[in-house]
Amino acid sequence: MRTLLIVCACLFSLVLFAQSGGSGVPSTAAQVTFNKHVLPILQQKCQSCHRPGEAAPMSFLSYQATRPWARAMKTAVTTRKMPPGGLNPRYGDFLEDYTLTDKQIETMVNWADGGAVEGDPGDAPPPVQWVEGWRSKPDVVIEAPPFDVPATGWVENLDIILPTPFKRDAWVRTIEIRPGVPAVVHHAGVRFVPHRDGVEYGVPVWPDIKRDENGVHVPDQEKPALVSFCSDDSKKACPVDEKQFHGLNGGGGFDGFYRPGGTPLDYAYYGTAYLIPANSDIVINLHYNPNGRAVTDATKIGFTLAPEPARQLRMVALSPRGRGGPGDRDNGSNELTERNNAAERAWFRIPAGDPNWLAPPADMLFDADTELAVMSIHMHERGKDMTYTLLYPDGRTEVILNQPGYDFNWQMTYNLRNTIKIPKGTKLRVIAHYNNSASNRYNRNPNIDVYWGEQSWEEMMAPWVGLIVNRDVDLNKVLVRNPGDEKTFVARIGQ
Repeated sequence: MRTLLIVCACLFSLVLFAQSGGSGVPSTAAQVTFNKHVLPILQQKCQSCHRPGEAAPMSFLSYQATRPWARAMKTAVTTRKMPPGGLNPRYGDFLEDYTLTDKQIETMVNWADGGAVEGDPGDAPPPVQWVEGWRSKPDVVIEAPPFDVPATGWVENLDIILPTPFKRDAWVRTIEIRPGVPAVVHHAGVRFVPHRDGVEYGVPVWPDIKRDENGVHVPDQEKPALVSFCSDDSKKACPVDEKQFHGLNGGGGFDGFYRPGGTPLDYAYYGTAYLIPANSDIVINLHYNPNGRAVTDATKIGFTLAPEPARQLRMVALSPRGRGGPGDRDNGSNELTERNNAAERAWFRIPAGDPNWLAPPADMLFDADTELAVMSIHMHERGKDMTYTLLYPDGRTEVILNQPGYDFNWQMTYNLRNTIKIPKGTKLRVIAHYNNSASNRYNRNPNIDVYWGEQSWEEMMAPWVGLIVNRDVDLNKVLVRNPGDEKTFVARIGQ
């Protein structure tokens, strides 16, 4: 079952405005009705999110529920603020078609302008039988401990280690994450790490970052310690044994991922599965966004089992070239350290007011033949665009994904309809631009420099790729991240 997510999906979480009624302007085209012309579009593109219990704030299952939003829908589709995604259709053929055709847009405009008429109920297609709750029908389900999300303020991204439910190697076709309270879960991901003796299960752990009243981390602080709730006072944070939690944020990318409106990656679509090795522990990473109401979330993870395949699909994270972390959190105690901190700050610093800042590129060299199946884009509020480009050994250059209109609300994963064969010696470069100016409607403060960080008002450049390799292949022998000198890695790809 693919990430069919979809499109008008979450079409109006910005809630543009409610249509006030009225007959509207008569259409110059043939009469367009909801039942005959509009409902089929909504079923195909919108209802996966626009129905009760899903990510969108209103339902488009019926005429009565949809009619008040007719003019808001017209505004959203004609300005292309919706559907989400914003991919350039010139590049890549993806299972997730996040675009309306010109004809579909014209139909919705004519319907709104023609008075948003219902039409003959006999013209309506049969209702879609949407799957409620779990999308993947998991065989095994585990649950993270309840976590109290406050009404206001912020929650640092946290990790919780959970025991695997599998006693031996397990192959799965899907890993699905279901938040208990989707309204406060910005995203969640799982990865798997080797078990360590003495590990503490079910303990939320996060970095103790010092922040000002606006949530901006205080410069030049020492490297933040990992903390959790104190055993004698759950309202306070106490340091934890960092050896137990070292390496939780490894560079492999998330092997299961939740974002609003999304469905789980179906490894079986590509004739693959994912291996959860025996003696593994599960790490779930949770990003909560308080929304004005204190709630308790209990996120669940479901696994759908699969037969042992000949090939596996692995998610791999890329990171921008540089020192690898937000150095302005480190406290310099001597001149050399201070110089290093300054260089690290510059590694990922988006200047105040800059409308088109180019981040350091994220590069990868393939040392063996492989296949590319999945690409993902992750930035925060200043994200503007991202481009994936392949440079083949014969000198040929190919743009394989271009998102010129990034929208922070949608953390998209794109699955290729047909995989791309990547011969040994191929290079991948990912570049991204950021808008830290007042022209960015999501920008909270265009007057400050922005650095790398986990919170939405900080920034990230975190592309992932899904690679298909034989079952027994060591992925570390297939690729090299950020090899060689940045300036000479590839001269043919423009920025």
